[in-house]
Amino acid sequence: MAKIHCMKAAMLMAVVFSAPVVHADDLENRVTQLERMVNARSLSQIDMQQQIDSLTNDVRALRGQLEEANYKLQQATERQKALYQELDKMQQAAPAADSATQPTDDSSASPSMPQAATPAQSAPATPAATPPSGSESKDYETAVNLVLKDKQYDKAIPAFENFVSTYPSSSSLPGAYYWLGQLYLNKGDRDKARTNFLTVAQKYKDSSKRPEAIYKLGIIAKADGDTEKAKKFFELVVKQYPNTSVAQLAKKAMGG
Repeated sequence: MAKIHCMKAAMLMAVVFSAPVVHADDLENRVTQLERMVNARSLSQIDMQQQIDSLTNDVRALRGQLEEANYKLQQATERQKALYQELDKMQQAAPAADSATQPTDDSSASPSMPQAATPAQSAPATPAATPPSGSESKDYETAVNLVLKDKQYDKAIPAFENFVSTYPSSSSLPGAYYWLGQLYLNKGDRDKARTNFLTVAQKYKDSSKRPEAIYKLGIIAKADGDTEKAKKFFELVVKQYPNTSVAQLAKKAMGG
């Protein structure tokens, strides 16, 4: 009996002394797991921060490009506005156009160039245009300056014609065709003026010059005595561009 009690006591002591050891091992394992989790989370946070930094840099770069594009657009818009303001001043200072080639109610039209010189005052032959420089922006600038600065309207026509043939994909083509239409209209050549205005109206439907080109087609039709066709052009301007100044001119041309 005593032997049995001794065995039980020994077993009990073994359990008591072994319990803390097992608990300590388990605790150490848990600590190790927690350390791994913390390390993994730290690495994840570092990676996420790097991604955030990269995205922030991309956003800054895109914002810089957007600001640059907006600046260039603003400059181009201001330059275009200045050109037509100058053109308007020239129109106001010019003598009245010949009523046979330009109706009397066209005096309120959108800014147009002064009446070109009569054949007796012009040179016998059309001056040759300056050869293209190979620079699209430079050649367009040269053609515009022949009108605005140099007032050499006869030279401006071949300059714009060379431009449209040399740069068939240029974003400035609507403006070039419009200038040609206005130059020919002021020379009294309504057929060529009509051709160029039609090109703007039919081919460049997103151009800011399209409503003016359609309006000028109405003016030409009216000068040709085709009042019905003129009315259709004017109505088209009013319908498609109702809140523009050229729509008001179209209404006035229709007597409204």
